Amino acid sequence: MRDPRRTPVRVTALREDIASFCVKVLCYEDTGAQWTFPLWQIDNFLCAPATPKLHDNHVAALQTASARLNKPLSILLDPSKRRTTERHLQALTKEARSQLVQKSQIPKMPLSFKEYSAFKTPAVLTDWLSQHDAISLEEDFATRYVSNPHAGETIKAHRLALAELGLCPYEGRVLRDTSELGGDKALPHRMRHILVRLAFLRAAFALLGHSHVTLHRAIYSDSPLTAPRNAGFVSATFSHSVAQRFLNDGATKAHRALLTQQVPVHRLFMTHLETSQMRAPYDEAEALLLCDPAAHIF
Repeated sequence: MRDPRRTPVRVTALREDIASFCVKVLCYEDTGAQWTFPLWQIDNFLCAPATPKLHDNHVAALQTASARLNKPLSILLDPSKRRTTERHLQALTKEARSQLVQKSQIPKMPLSFKEYSAFKTPAVLTDWLSQHDAISLEEDFATRYVSNPHAGETIKAHRLALAELGLCPYEGRVLRDTSELGGDKALPHRMRHILVRLAFLRAAFALLGHSHVTLHRAIYSDSPLTAPRNAGFVSATFSHSVAQRFLNDGATKAHRALLTQQVPVHRLFMTHLETSQMRAPYDEAEALLLCDPAAHIF
């Protein structure tokens, strides 16, 4: 891959039906992971000069599939859907608060986030997600996001669910793999997962007495820095030192910045505090936020 670490991968499959290719990661934290990318991103990879070439007919078929699926899609924010979603979230947050009071400690003094039993005890979140039939989507989303949010269509399908809920407009490409919206991954199930996830963190941080959290984010580019594009979700960190480490990764770039801001907890979708996939081996103190197109920083 043409990333700073030149991550070695092996191509394992080509899929004409979804204009994609699959790779297996051969090194670093994600060794063994299977990532899927659209064919038009092949320039993000370097191949050995002796790499076998496909037959011209196969190449033409893949180019046709790419032309069919490399299409832009834009879904504007629907204020009426957002109002309905906020009503549902208020009810779910109240329900989550009641459950947290029953199954975890009620803070009687200021606690650090890591000391709070709702975050320390995995069963608290698991029980809540199970109650709302959201376990399988939780595991799929969290595992894929921490490994590579740009590989495959799982995160894109959740972004479409965000748009359907009126929480965030969608700007991107059409969904290549329609199986991501079938069966237990269908849009209503994804919408439910999003809602119960948001409600859990809203209730937990409210019980801790926090309306905002301090988060950090490092960005770098060879081009002048601009406002972040709408990607549905925004990754940040609770740790200034982690953000500094990411900033150092871009030491050769022409433009770099380490950003810090107070973020309202209602934007929190997942954090390392309650999400096991966000801890070892990554150890990035991560927080995953809903994208806010009006945010000036992130």
